[in-house]
Amino acid sequence: MGSTQLTGPTVVHRAGPARPAVTRAQAMLGASIVVALGIVAASAYGLLADDPYRDLPEATVLGARGQDVVSLVAALLLVVLALPARLTPPRLLAWLGVLAYVVYSYAIYLTGVPMNRVFLVYVVIESVAGAALLAGLWRVTAMRWPNVPTPRLRRGTGWMLVVVAVLFAGLWLSTLLPFALGGSPPDPEGVGGTPYPVFVLDLVVVLPAMAAVGVLLLRRHRLGPPLAMVALVKIVTLFVALWAGPAYALATGGPVDLGPDAGPSLLLLAASGWLVTAWWRTLEEET
Repeated sequence: MGSTQLTGPTVVHRAGPARPAVTRAQAMLGASIVVALGIVAASAYGLLADDPYRDLPEATVLGARGQDVVSLVAALLLVVLALPARLTPPRLLAWLGVLAYVVYSYAIYLTGVPMNRVFLVYVVIESVAGAALLAGLWRVTAMRWPNVPTPRLRRGTGWMLVVVAVLFAGLWLSTLLPFALGGSPPDPEGVGGTPYPVFVLDLVVVLPAMAAVGVLLLRRHRLGPPLAMVALVKIVTLFVALWAGPAYALATGGPVDLGPDAGPSLLLLAASGWLVTAWWRTLEEET
């Protein structure tokens, strides 16, 4: 057979051994470049300015600078993943996963860091990355995804995502519920006593979304595998950034401050890294 082309989100299937490919929209590369340039500017300020994260504890500042280093890598990945005119489906999903990391990270910078001179750069990064992520996820929902014949991988990933969402929700609630019932303020807090941004983002957006993707996998929904790939890439990049803070502190002789999620996050990082590789191979074979 020759090649077939779908309207809308374009999936090209070619005869022979070549992999199916997704036609990259021009806006995808443009958004990647804009976000990457913003990340370079914001990270350079965070790493080189005298006091970019004023009024924050030293351990938090070191963690933010470690995350700045990881964000530079994420900026490079965004552009490299978006460069080809035709992308394999796993490549598109990896790009969306890195975007999800960027959106999450800079939402924290916008709401959990005292305003600094690159605040407007954070706004641009968050706005462009958020729009690109939503557009990309909409595109994913319109694509044809096979019923991946890997029940162990599907069930294992589905249960892992559901259990992790429940465990992390329980971890945050164990800090927040005592305060709601009249106890002392939660630790940590946001700037000036505001809610800690991670509590807000995780409990309102990330953990419910993670559980929902897990349920889609367990119910054999066609969108379960691609959304699982996006979620797993986001988990890997986020927890690499989390551990970059202690690594940066050790390298610079600063204080190492590990939160209550440090141990679970290390295990989750290892498991998610393995699952990303497994899903990449599976989706390349089946799409």
